[in-house]
Amino acid sequence: MKIFKTILLAAGVSAFILPGQAQDASVNVEQTRQQKGSFHFGLTTALNNTWIKVDNDEPNNEHFKYKTTFHWAPVGAVVGYKFNDRHDVQLEAFLSRQGQNYTITENGDGSGVELGEKRINLTYLQIPLLFKFTTGDATRFNLHVGPQIGFLIKGEEVNEFPEAITLRDRTLMGTYTLAKKEKSDPLFKPAGGFNSIAPMAVLGFGIEKDITDKLYLSGNLRFNYGFTDIRDTEITRSNFDFDRYFLRYNIFGGIQAGIHYTLNKS
Repeated sequence: MKIFKTILLAAGVSAFILPGQAQDASVNVEQTRQQKGSFHFGLTTALNNTWIKVDNDEPNNEHFKYKTTFHWAPVGAVVGYKFNDRHDVQLEAFLSRQGQNYTITENGDGSGVELGEKRINLTYLQIPLLFKFTTGDATRFNLHVGPQIGFLIKGEEVNEFPEAITLRDRTLMGTYTLAKKEKSDPLFKPAGGFNSIAPMAVLGFGIEKDITDKLYLSGNLRFNYGFTDIRDTEITRSNFDFDRYFLRYNIFGGIQAGIHYTLNKS
């Protein structure tokens, strides 16, 4: 009799609990289904620490010191497709201000009296194609990697000497433009002394947080590494510069934030 009562009690508890568990499981399955086969769109903005790395092969050929340089990537657009709750591909396009500031020095090893400043300011349209792996939860981590191509919209390299200096028997004082590309110049062809196309590799990781069933926020740390010279000649030299440059290429990394809308597949 006691065993019979125990069986009846267990059956009653199961009848009470299992429907709720089944409903929760149904909700979880539905959420997983919504995450699969869905497009998403978004807007981004980023703040980057930007570098123009100089590789020179000659000794006594670095009359400069790097200065910490930050630039804003004010706006970008994202479109992506989520294959499942773990795997995603996304295409981005964003306006990216890049470049580097340097202190021009007296000696070729970056030491000595500070004579002036070199500024390289570049604005690119950057288009990365990224493959993304996520943890799949409502608050989730992601790792993303892929190629990127940049198209130079405008660029300028200038040297500024606030006081008179002597360079190769010439007296220099003021601001001198070494290269300049205007917005009106061709987007896909070298112009003004600059290369117009800059291939890069991208690696990043971050976090995503659902705020509704359609909207989510993202925050990423991202690193971008370039492979080609910013200038359009193999060796660059100017009458207004101490050094010859053999290779100068873009590197930048920073924090990106975004808001995204998911369009579920019907």
